[in-house]
Amino acid sequence: MNTVIRFIESRKVCVTLCLAMTVYLLLQAPEVQAQDKVWQSVTTKKKQVQQKAQAQQQRAKGQVLRWKEWGTDSSYRQAIYICGRLHTNGWSGQLHYHFNRQSDKESYVKLQVAELRHEKEARQQRKDTAYRSIAGYKPYIYGKQYKVYTAQLGYGREWTVVPSVLQGNISLKATIEAGVSMALLKPVYLYLLRYDATQQPYASSEAYMVGNEELFLNRNRILGADRWSKGLSELRCIPGIYISPSIVFSPDRPSCFVQQFHIGAQLAFYTRSIPVLLQQRDTPWQASCFVGISFGKRW
Repeated sequence: MNTVIRFIESRKVCVTLCLAMTVYLLLQAPEVQAQDKVWQSVTTKKKQVQQKAQAQQQRAKGQVLRWKEWGTDSSYRQAIYICGRLHTNGWSGQLHYHFNRQSDKESYVKLQVAELRHEKEARQQRKDTAYRSIAGYKPYIYGKQYKVYTAQLGYGREWTVVPSVLQGNISLKATIEAGVSMALLKPVYLYLLRYDATQQPYASSEAYMVGNEELFLNRNRILGADRWSKGLSELRCIPGIYISPSIVFSPDRPSCFVQQFHIGAQLAFYTRSIPVLLQQRDTPWQASCFVGISFGKRW
């Protein structure tokens, strides 16, 4: 009898434990489901972010590819180039716009800015230190009266002379252009050594003028150059015209940006002589040869 009672009591305990566990699991089920939903939401958002980033990368790659392919077709109608040139009398930068292209010729307009220099210009700097406290010894060009810049606007024609002459891709072209030119003359200011009534030295910023010729050309009295902006309010303009022939090596099938090489000459005439360097002969014309390179796009 006791054995039966103990068996029944043990069964009651087991049933009670099972009921307790069932109740506990039922109470924990919502929390588990909530956690699963949270993890699923995080995973979904992570996938969405990754998909969005991949889509943006694909769009960026597509835009870069379209940009590279734009203008690579040789059957273009228009083109724009940025060009830099080294001249025998200075440097220049141009912007070219080509239009009305036909099978073997095309037209273009050009805007150019340049600096004119004399072939005998030599940059110098004072060596001693006796007057460094009153003026900086900035390098200067001895005898430089004006900084001369030019702005040109012209129209030109370009012809294909030999198509695909190098490696089956590079064509040889000839160009001729002409237009108007404007010379801009900015006075050069130097710090010159002068003495006051008590014979104390001081630096005087002066441009070349009647009355200080000997001082301006005396190396012992030149301390250095003044800042470049000094004299901008005293610009002088001299109008003129120019003509420029050249030879161009141009690719027929560029991979991305068009790269052209230029070799040519330029001759400009002005209404008055251009004073570049003192003690040298001034002329109303300027002639130079140049080499250059241009980068651009076609469409």
